[in-house]
Amino acid sequence: MADENKTLGIIGIDPDGKASVREPIFVNLSSYKSSRYLDLRKFYEKDGKWLPSTKGLTLHADQFAELLKILSQHREEILDWAGGASQAKAEEGKPPAPQTGG
Repeated sequence: MADENKTLGIIGIDPDGKASVREPIFVNLSSYKSSRYLDLRKFYEKDGKWLPSTKGLTLHADQFAELLKILSQHREEILDWAGGASQAKAEEGKPPAPQTGG
């Protein structure tokens, strides 16, 4: 198997390529020798290019499966902690409903 690297998504960069957060996070799939990894890495911009920082998390395929299980088991708790309904609406691609006083 050849060493590979594929970007699945980027958190914190708008469609124009501008950072909306200080250190955007790139979500990559990679392989090295016969192992496969999921890499979540903060990037920084230098001379118009996005470069990986040393800040990040690289999970072996088995570790990712365990993380996914934990996240799935605690999804509602995580969404409540992160803002509840607003977060769930964002997942669906809909704007959150306006809050009413009372």
